[in-house]
Order: sequence, then structure tokens, then C-alpha cells
Amino acid sequence: MGGIGKSELALQYSWQEWPKETYRGGICWLNVVNSDPGLSIVTFASSYLGLTIPDTESLRERVAYCWQHWLKNDTDQTLIIFDDVRDYEQIKHYLPPKEEKRFKVIITTRCQYLSASVQTLHIEKLDEAAALDLLRSYITDGRIDEQIEQAESLCRDLGYLPLALELVARLLRRRNSWTVEKIREKLAEKGLEDASLVKNPKFDSEMTAERGVKAAFDLSWDALKEEPEAQNLALYLSLFALAPFPKVFIDGLFPEQEEDEIEEWLTDNLVHLNLVRTLDNGWYELHTLIRRYLRDKLEQSEIKEKAKQAYCKVMVTVAKNIPHTPTLEDIANFEPIIDHLKVVADELDKSLEDEDLDWPFIGLGRFYLGQGLYNDAEPYLTDCLRFTQQRLGENHPDVATSLNNLAELYRSQGRYPEAEPLYRRSLSIRELQLGENHPSVANSLNNLAGLYRSQGRYPEAEPLYQRSLSIWEQQLGENHPDVATSLNNLAGLYESQGRYPEAEPLYL
Repeated sequence: MGGIGKSELALQYSWQEWPKETYRGGICWLNVVNSDPGLSIVTFASSYLGLTIPDTESLRERVAYCWQHWLKNDTDQTLIIFDDVRDYEQIKHYLPPKEEKRFKVIITTRCQYLSASVQTLHIEKLDEAAALDLLRSYITDGRIDEQIEQAESLCRDLGYLPLALELVARLLRRRNSWTVEKIREKLAEKGLEDASLVKNPKFDSEMTAERGVKAAFDLSWDALKEEPEAQNLALYLSLFALAPFPKVFIDGLFPEQEEDEIEEWLTDNLVHLNLVRTLDNGWYELHTLIRRYLRDKLEQSEIKEKAKQAYCKVMVTVAKNIPHTPTLEDIANFEPIIDHLKVVADELDKSLEDEDLDWPFIGLGRFYLGQGLYNDAEPYLTDCLRFTQQRLGENHPDVATSLNNLAELYRSQGRYPEAEPLYRRSLSIRELQLGENHPSVANSLNNLAGLYRSQGRYPEAEPLYQRSLSIWEQQLGENHPDVATSLNNLAGLYESQGRYPEAEPLYL
């Protein structure tokens, strides 16, 4: 990806080998982005090797002449570096002849696949220790180790990207009174537009990189100009959290599109240009800063709302699949994707359709309640009630559901006085909107009765259980599983009071 350190690595290798005289035939650096590589080879040979090159019409012939007459000593090794190649066709006809073993070639590219004839070394992002060492190499006054936790967080903020780390480190070296926390706050506020991620020609002229982080990403983005569908897909993907996401989610964003077409946009464009990283088993992820870059692009685009609505649809389906009482296996299955569901609840509630508004919150509530993580569940269940009331009105059935779910949380925690008015209000709304004999009314009656039973308020619980049983029998039939549950609950109430003869036939 842009900024990962490809050119720097090639340059450092060159300087390492120069004093060893590994390449007595010379080292020729060719910047493919800013110049024609063929003309650059001819100019290099003319200027540094003193070759008089025939003035032929064909540039390829002139380059071939250069390779043929490079140096008199055929045993001296020569290193040719083609930097930032976008397409193998740019350099294919200018490469040294393969039979000339004295020529060694290094190519840097942000393309995942360049040519089958090229041996590829993929550059990975730095690990934390290496990233901290990079900061220390510029900031030598001890600030990094004195503020090590903030420095570790800064490395995470920047996704361990060498270009970003170097730019920030250079600025911190100049701003010797700044704390690491201060620059983290600036980055959080301004993102890729912050001056710390832009190359300053006044102070950073000796840097290998020619541009800042955003400008480096711009080059990859511009390479997609002829592929608008791939660009749109990249914008959609920026909505995912900073966590791996499966291919099935990507396909779900475009339900009307052929999967093969989506695969082409994704693999042949985004993965190929290292804007998206492919993982094992059909999962993908975005780098921290690339996600920020693409999200900024999305917010400026005309497809912003369409993308957000599509993402919400995918995540609502996920939420609906989280069971009311998840098992350990369910928890393990949903754990890797729960952060993507949080994006909807935390950021995209306005993009949810009315009928889907409560589902992301319900799903998250179930996920955390199923593990007894009440403090994690409560904010989502509280937000669910607030958002449904604001958009749907105080007496909407989804408000009743939200009240019921929050009351369930309070009851699980033993917060009975807080739970009771929510249960009562939920029951009232359902009776008003759905009728007194609706199954949802039976559910509310059952839950309120369960609260009373937990408090030992048996006389108040009994008529609610009985009415709940009557509604379910009437609406669902005498042999429905919900009827069995209702019979079980009423029997449990009788058992709690020692009324065993009345409990036994219900249990049976």
C-alpha cells in the first residue's frame, strides 16, 4: 500500500550495497511515476556512462543499445531500480535482457500482482516494537519512553504505517514542547488533513517519500478513475469497522449485482492496488488510515446515503439472526462481526428505515445480555428506547418492545423498581395499539408477572399469568410452544407458594 516503505526499503538496500561494491556496474534509480522509464535509461547512460547513443527513431532500440554497451566489463553487476510501477507494460520493453545475468532489477509497486515473471516480496506494516523504534530514531529526547502508553496508542492510530510515523516523528522533533497526547488529539480532530501527515518541503526535503499520507493514497485512488464501480465499492467498504469482514457482507451491499462482478471490483482493483487487504477464508480488512481516507471520500460523494442504507440493511440481517438467548457457540460466531453492527448503532441510526430502527440495538442487547454483560448492554437498550420514541412516537409498538427489553435488563440485575414502570408502560402501549388479545400483550403480561414473582408478589402475578395463558391458547392454539412456556410459568408460581396440587397438572 502507499506509504508502507517500498521505495525506502529499495533505497536503503542500495546504500547498504554501495560501499561493498556489490554493483560495480552502477545503481540506476528510475522514478516511473514522474518520467518515461525508457528516456530515463537513455539519459542515465549518456550522462553517467558516457555512451554516445545512436539517434534512432525507436526508443526501444536506444534502450537496447544502452544495455548492450553498459560497461566494458561484463562481469560487473549492475542494479536497476524501477520505482512505483503502476503497470507492467510501463517497463516491460525497457527491462535488461534476461540472458544478461550481470543486470539485477528491483521493481517497487503498489500492485498486488504485476507479472508472473516477477518474484514478489510483499511488504507488511511494522509491528509495534519496530514502530516505536522508528519514533525513537527521530525523537531522541526520551519523550517516547516517558509517554510510552500514548506512543503505543499513536502507533495504533497510524496503523503502524512508516510514512505516517516518520512525518509525525519529524514534527514532534521540531515541536519539542509537544506531548504525544497532543498530536494524537490533533490527528483525531483533523485526520488525514492534519499538517503532521503532510510533507513539509522546508524541513523534510531529505525524505525518500515525495508526498504526505493523503497524497500517497490519492495515487492509488486516481488509478481507479477508469473503474467507477470499484471506487464506489471502496467507499461502501469504508463503513465497516476497523475489524475483518467477510465476503458475504460485501456481496450483501449490492443485492442486485452478480457476485462475479463484485469479485472483479474487489480483487482485480481494490486488493490489487492494496487498498483492501485479503485475509484467510474469504475475509478482508482495511488499514486504519485508508479507512479514514475512504470515509472522508464517502462523506463528500453523492452515494453517501445510498451506501449507508445498504450497509444498514446488511447489519439488520445480522442483528435479527442473534438469538434471544445466545449459546456459547452463538457468541463465538457473532463475536468477530459485532463491531460492524456497532457502527450502525453508534453512527448510522438516521440511515435505518423505520421498520429496522430497533434491530441493531436489540441484536447488541441480546449479544451482551446473553453473556451477563449488563453494563455493555444497557447503553444500546437505552438508545433503542430513545431513538424509537423520537422517530416513531411515544405509543408505537416498537417503543413497547424497547421498553420491554430495557425492563428485562433491569430485572436481570435485580433493579425491580426501575423495571416495573417500563413493563407496565410496554403493556399499556401494546394493548392500545395491538388489542387486548394480541400475542405481544401476552408476552408483556408474562414478563410483568415474572417480575412480581421475583419480588414474591404472588397474588399480583397470578392473574397476569392466567390472562397470558388464555391469550396464547386463543391466538396460537393449545399445543403451541408458547402455551407450554406459559403453563410452565404459572405452575412455577404455584410451586413457589407450595400449591403443589395445582402446579402438577400444569407441569404435566
